[in-house]
Amino acid sequence: MTRSLSATGALAAAFVGLATASNDNMLFTAVLLAFFGSSTFWTKYQAQQKMKIDPAFAKTSRRDWRQVLCNGGIGSVISLVYQYYFDGRRPEDLDLSERRLMTVLIWAYIGFYSCCAADTWASEIGTLSSDWPMLITTWRPVPPGTNGGISKLGLLASFAGGAAVGLAADIALWAQYFYAFRRGTLPKIPYVTVGSLLGTLGSVVDSLLGATVQASFLVNKRAVSDLTTAEQRQRKDVSVIAGADILSNNMVNAVSSACTTVLAVGLIALIL
Repeated sequence: MTRSLSATGALAAAFVGLATASNDNMLFTAVLLAFFGSSTFWTKYQAQQKMKIDPAFAKTSRRDWRQVLCNGGIGSVISLVYQYYFDGRRPEDLDLSERRLMTVLIWAYIGFYSCCAADTWASEIGTLSSDWPMLITTWRPVPPGTNGGISKLGLLASFAGGAAVGLAADIALWAQYFYAFRRGTLPKIPYVTVGSLLGTLGSVVDSLLGATVQASFLVNKRAVSDLTTAEQRQRKDVSVIAGADILSNNMVNAVSSACTTVLAVGLIALIL
C-alpha cells in the first residue's frame, strides 16, 4: 500500500506532532488527529476512481513536507504559543484577560484546521460527484479537478470536514475541563458549529483563490494544475481553463487557511 507521507513529509509531520502532542490541552492533539486521520481516509477512499477522474490525484496522494506544513505549520505555532502561556495552568487560576486569550487561541487553532479539513474533504469527496463542478467566479461548468470548481457534494463535504474538527474539539474540551464548564469558568461554545461555519468559509476562500490566482489547464480534455513553464511549452494541447499562474496549490492552501485563522480571531474578538 502506498504510504501517506514521503520521507520529508514524515519529518515535517514529526515536528507538527511534537509541537502539538506536547500541549497539555487535549483539544490540540484531538483536532490534529481528527484532521490527519480523516484526511488520510478520504484521500485513500476510492483512489482508483479518483485517478480516472483527476490524473493529478496520483501525484498528490502522498504528502511531502510542503503539504504537511501548509496543513499544520500555523497550527503548530498556535499550539506552541498556547503552551508558552498556559501549559500547567488550570482555567480556574487564570484571570479574565488570560481566559480570553486562551479562547482566542483555541478559536484560531480550530479556524485553521477547520479550513484545512474542509478543503481536503471537499477535494477528495467532491471529485466523486456525478455532476461537473461550477467555477465559483463565473458559475459555468468546468472539468473535475479544476481549481475554483465547487459542487453541492463538495460544499457539503466542506461543512462536514469543519464540523468533524469542531466535534473533536468539543469532546476533548468537555472531557478535560468538565468542571470548569460546570462552574462557568470557560465559555460554553459549540465548536462543532464554529468549525463547520469556518470550514465552509475557508473552503470558499480557497476556491476563490484557486479560480483567480492559481492556473488550471486543460490537457487531453482533463483539468491539470501546477504545470511548470517548461511543461506548458513542451505540450501543444495545453489551454488555460481559469486563473492566473501565480500561486501553486500549496500556496493557495496556506493563504486560505491563514485567512480563515485571522477571520476566526476577528470573530471571537468581536464576541468577547
